Amino acid sequence: MEESTRAKKDIGKLRKIVSEFKKLNLQEKYPQILQWVENYLYDAEHFYKNKDYYSAFGAANYAFGIIDGILIIESKKQEA
Repeated sequence: MEESTRAKKDIGKLRKIVSEFKKLNLQEKYPQILQWVENYLYDAEHFYKNKDYYSAFGAANYAFGIIDGILIIESKKQEA
């Protein structure tokens, strides 16, 4: 898979999980986590726009791991 396609896919995956996090109202319990994740999402989008696909991929996946961990702790993780 081309780097730009992979980065774009992972940014989309991160947006989806952030939306899920908010729908579950977990931002009330974990406001700092949401802020970190949204900052990494912003960074990922910035890197992508600047064609730094490797950094975009890394930022998106790091944030995904943080928020996915909270969903697991809260037993809200959806099966793949």
